[in-house]
Amino acid sequence: MSDFDTQDDYYEEEVPRQTQTKGRRGLPLWPLLVILLLILAVFITLWNPFAPSPLPTPEIIPTLTPTLPTLPPLPTPTPTPRPTPTPTVPTEITVGGYVKVVGAGAAQLSYRSGPGLNYARLKLVEDGTILKVLGGPEKDPEGGIWWRLEDPAEENQNVKIGWAAEEFLKPTLP
Repeated sequence: MSDFDTQDDYYEEEVPRQTQTKGRRGLPLWPLLVILLLILAVFITLWNPFAPSPLPTPEIIPTLTPTLPTLPPLPTPTPTPRPTPTPTVPTEITVGGYVKVVGAGAAQLSYRSGPGLNYARLKLVEDGTILKVLGGPEKDPEGGIWWRLEDPAEENQNVKIGWAAEEFLKPTLP
């Protein structure tokens, strides 16, 4: 026998095996493919690689705006009115002051060119007329007291200034 024969005896002959199925078929591929497509659709819906990425939102930093408290308006100071001094009527006739003609009656006061009855009468002055005292007092020889006066209301310069007896004059305000 040949070496080959011995060897043939030694080795068993290999017979190709057949895969046997036990009556069960393998899973079909289409349900697996549908499941994979569903998973891929959900994944694309949640994460769209083609959608533009949103812009980053800027960080908002709160800032405080100081507000001043509203104060009530300050009261406007109103000046306290000073009482207008009530001028007191003088008790004596003085140069620079004023006198009122009183007690002359219907005869009126004689306004004379000098201090005394011997001087010429310039005009007659009614009761209530106010005259400015320019000078005096002067005594006449009979003992009367006379004052040099100015009639501010008189327009005639010749009779504007004259003399009058003190007994018909009373101190007053202008």
